[in-house]
Amino acid sequence: MQSRENPKVSVIMNCLNCEKYLKEAIDSVYAQTYGDWEIIFWDNASTDGSAEIAKRYDGHLRYFRGEETIPLGAARNKALEQARGEFIAFLDCDDLWLSHKLETQLRYLHTHPEHGFLYSNAYVMQGRKRRLVYPMRATMPQGSVFRTFLTRYPVNLQTVVIRKTLLGDLDHCFDKKLDLCEEYDFFLRLLYKTQAGYQKEPLAVYRLHPNMSTVKNFHKFEDEKLYILNKFFKQIPKFDEKYQNEIRLFRGGVAVAQATEYMLRGEKSQARGAMRPYMFISTKHFLLYLMTYMPLSLYVGLRDMKGGIILRQRLLYLHQKNLSGK
Repeated sequence: MQSRENPKVSVIMNCLNCEKYLKEAIDSVYAQTYGDWEIIFWDNASTDGSAEIAKRYDGHLRYFRGEETIPLGAARNKALEQARGEFIAFLDCDDLWLSHKLETQLRYLHTHPEHGFLYSNAYVMQGRKRRLVYPMRATMPQGSVFRTFLTRYPVNLQTVVIRKTLLGDLDHCFDKKLDLCEEYDFFLRLLYKTQAGYQKEPLAVYRLHPNMSTVKNFHKFEDEKLYILNKFFKQIPKFDEKYQNEIRLFRGGVAVAQATEYMLRGEKSQARGAMRPYMFISTKHFLLYLMTYMPLSLYVGLRDMKGGIILRQRLLYLHQKNLSGK
C-alpha cells in the first residue's frame, strides 16, 4: 500500500444496509494487485451492522455517514465530494472486483489518454455461480458511444473508471432525484463529452439477489428514464433532430420495461397495451409483444436467456412482498 495523502484512485462505495455482502466487497478492493487507492465509504444512514463492518478496516477506507437516508444519486455525490484521486472507480456493496481489476484498467488509461471513461465486461453471480450473460459475450462499443448507448447500454457500474478532471465539465454529477437510473444519466452526460474505452475481459462480479436496489426499485424505471430523456431535450442542442431514431427506440425500451413489470405482476393485457405502440419499430419489439401472450414462466425463461438477468429476482421479490403483505 502507498500513501493515502494523494491516492491515484478513489473507490466510491455507497452503502444502505449492506451487511450481508459488505465484507466480501471491501476485501475485493484490499486484494487488488494495484495498491494506490482509497475507499470513500458513504453510509446512507444504515440501521444494520454495516457501519461496524466498515470501521474494522484501516485508514485506506475513509468512512462517512449521512444523518438521513437520501436518494442514491444524492448519496453518490456526497461520496464524490470526498474523493482525492486522479481517477474515480465504483463498487457497490454487494458486488466484487477481480484482484487485477485496477491494475489492468490503470495500465489501459495511461496508454489511452483520449479515453476519459473506461468500462469492461463483468460476470453475473447467482449464489456462488458466475457466468457471462448473453449480451456480454460480444464485443461492446468504444470511442464515441453516446448515440449507441442511448438505446443499447451495456455498462456495469462496477467496471467503470473515469478521469476525475471530466467532472468539471458537468453542471452536476449524479442527479439527486434518481434512485435507479442515476448512473445511466451521469455516464451518458459524461459520454456526450468524452470517448469510452472498453476491455472485453471480465473484471468485476455483479451479484444478483432479491434485495438488490435494482430489483426493489425496478418499478421506478419508466419514470426515471423518461425524466432523463426530458433532460436531454433541454440540455443537448437540437437533440430531437439529431437523435430522432434513437429517441423512438429509447421510448420503446421504456415500454419494454413497463410491459415487463406488468407481466411479472400477472397483468398481461396491460403489458400488451404498453408494447402495442412500439411493436413495429424493430423485430425485437414485435417478438416481445408476442411474448406477452405466453405463460409467465416461459416469458421469464426466454427473457433470461437473452440477458434479462433481473427478471427472476424481481419476480421473487414481488412474491416475497405479497407473502409479507407489505
